[in-house]
Amino acid sequence: MTVITHARRKSRLAKLIDSAGGVTVGVALTRARQNIAALREKGLEEVTRHIDALAALEAPTDPEATARSLQQIYVSANHVIDAAHPFELDEICAVALSLCDMVDRASAEDAVFDWRIMAVHIQSLRLLNTLPADAVREREQVTTHLADMVAKKFGQAG
Repeated sequence: MTVITHARRKSRLAKLIDSAGGVTVGVALTRARQNIAALREKGLEEVTRHIDALAALEAPTDPEATARSLQQIYVSANHVIDAAHPFELDEICAVALSLCDMVDRASAEDAVFDWRIMAVHIQSLRLLNTLPADAVREREQVTTHLADMVAKKFGQAG
């Protein structure tokens, strides 16, 4: 009887992990979390800066200014998402995304943008940005009330 055996070869990745300089997944994740934590303060400053940029916008008086303002709202809201997401500020991201949806709706429908909606979103962003991380119930209430307001305005969840 003939028995055929195959020599098991280690994969290149396994060799890298086992060799000097190789990093396990657990170590890599720990290092990544530490790197993100070191950038948290700067990220929160960016979130605040872009929320302030949104708050500084005034309601435009003509169609060209409206288009520019809507574009600026969209850009600033995206920057808020980019700065908040790595730090798991999910509620802030959700409100900024909702604001982007409002801009998309206004652009798609070629409708008049209701600047009161932007004001409510900005107030929500500011409140969420100042609430402590352990204020889970309060954060949930802010996002729920905002979603309710959007649903009433547009007749659906938005």
